[in-house]
Amino acid sequence: MAQSVVTGATGQVGIELCRGLRAAGQSVRAVVLPGDRAAAQLRALGVEICEGDVRDAAALRRAYAGAVDLYHLAAIVSTTASHDLRMWQVNVEGARNSARVARELGLRRMVYFSSIVVFDPEPRHQPLDERRRRLAVAAGSPYVRSKVVGEATVREQLDAGLDVVVVHPTVVIGPNETHHVGVVRSLLFNYFAGRLPAVFAGGFDAVAVNDVVAGAIAAAARGRVGESYILGGEYHSILALLRRTRELCGASVPRVAIPLGLARLGLPAVSAAAWLSRRPPAFTPEDLRQLDGNTHINTAKARQELGYRPHGLDHALRMVHEEWQRQAAS
Repeated sequence: MAQSVVTGATGQVGIELCRGLRAAGQSVRAVVLPGDRAAAQLRALGVEICEGDVRDAAALRRAYAGAVDLYHLAAIVSTTASHDLRMWQVNVEGARNSARVARELGLRRMVYFSSIVVFDPEPRHQPLDERRRRLAVAAGSPYVRSKVVGEATVREQLDAGLDVVVVHPTVVIGPNETHHVGVVRSLLFNYFAGRLPAVFAGGFDAVAVNDVVAGAIAAAARGRVGESYILGGEYHSILALLRRTRELCGASVPRVAIPLGLARLGLPAVSAAAWLSRRPPAFTPEDLRQLDGNTHINTAKARQELGYRPHGLDHALRMVHEEWQRQAAS
């Protein structure tokens, strides 16, 4: 019998969550897609592998049978403006399936991983906490819309009797960013390789992956039913984050920070170049929106109710650099 089931277990947070649960002495079952090579890492941790897809409710019934707690991380992450039917199916229908099956099987608790992006950043001069309204569905990128609606579908099962707690990580820093292109692969790896002549102005709240894991496990143990908890870290401009990382690699920090307004003017040209080359755009409107977000992320609720104490960013940056070194040497 698995004490905890984890969907999205081969992602950046999922792997470390499985590691953290195993270190705490829990038996863990991971729901992974057939053929996912990252499953080998989980097997090495003593995690039980159950192949399945969150879009398949019958598969989830088999995976969740006998479990106590569920951590639902499965999601497709993207900042593109193009609509992806599979992303909606996974992020919305998959979340609905997961919550419904968890309720029907009587699991003790579901910890649902939402995101900081579901909150309206305005007004930017006021601290953003869990009381902030969600973005209007029409206001965000396809990914943001899918996360707003996905959370709403999970909360429908709360009304039907599901014990669920929602966590909202900010921008996660850590290794194993294998299933999406985020800050690690688009920014830090390029910086370590000396391929970053300039950066954008703006920044984001960065949180270490192990701090998110600790917060999620605390939410399963101590969170209040139906409540949201922001799992954030520290706000950094891009330049400040690179300066914090410089001692790891010795690379020169770029001198140029391109204003976001100027970057927005270049979006049509960037989109046209991507279309002609049939490659992903160098940056998207959603990338720029996130760099121009709220700079006052408030984690007081998680600190007070969960004992959340984020402190691992430097360790996470070292983990990322070590991962880059291994890949560069291979």
